[in-house]
This record gives sequence, C-alpha cells and structure tokens, in this order.
Amino acid sequence: MLTMLVAYDDDGNVIATLDYLVTVTLEGRPALVDFETHEKAGGEMTDVWTVPGARGSKVWPEWLGIRAHDFRVEKEGPPGNKHVAALVHRASGRRRERRAIEDTIRLRAAAAGGELVDVTDLVGAPDRPIILDESGRPVARHFRRRLPTL
Repeated sequence: MLTMLVAYDDDGNVIATLDYLVTVTLEGRPALVDFETHEKAGGEMTDVWTVPGARGSKVWPEWLGIRAHDFRVEKEGPPGNKHVAALVHRASGRRRERRAIEDTIRLRAAAAGGELVDVTDLVGAPDRPIILDESGRPVARHFRRRLPTL
C-alpha cells in the first residue's frame, strides 16, 4: 500500500512530510517508491530522505497535507521495529489511530471480493490530502476521479 512519510523531532512533533518519491526501474520505467514495504523489510526511512532536525521518520497510511504538522507521533513496537501507531493532534488531543484506518481499508477490500478498491476517501492521496479542520477532524470532500498518467 502506498503511504506518506512523516519525520518527527525529539518530542515526536511532525516536522516534515514526504508524499511520494519516484524512481526508475531496471527496465527504465518510472515507478513510485513503496515506503511501507521498505519499512516492513527493516529499512529505515532515513535511507529514503534526510530531514534536518528530525529524530526519525516512519510511514503513515494517510496523506494529511500541511495539517500533518499539527500532530505528534506515538510509536509502538519492539526496539528497532517500531511503527507509528497514532498521530495525536497537539492542540485538541484528537487521535488518528493507525489500526482503525488499516482495519477500515481491510474491510473495504474484503467487501470488494478481490477487485481493486479505491480508498482515496479514507486516506487521501499524494496530490489530494485529506482536509482537516483546526482540531484535526476530517472535513467532507468529494474527489474527482482522474486516470493515472505514466
């Protein structure tokens, strides 16, 4: 699954985001870098990018645009294999739980019976982040479907 990257400081505050990165395959075709697969294989996101002042960087399943900077990360997992479990809004305390997001995606995929499923309304996209209000709540938005261009 495609994800965005969040970089965070010593206090866990999100200080930078990276929506996507394009690479060239061995066949010479452009392709998006799969951050999540890299992280699950034990790779560090600092292999992908460097952010001055960042303590670390991990994947997040939503694209939150500029509002991502209103959050701090909460990580869980064993040392050396942690992931971001939640983003917590610094002003309101509202939580965006990774498990809830991923469970909703799995349910939608299961209901599709093996067909491809569009989850853009749930997680946004690199060029269409989820719109959040000042307290971190999603604002209703309708997406126009566009065909990918490659």
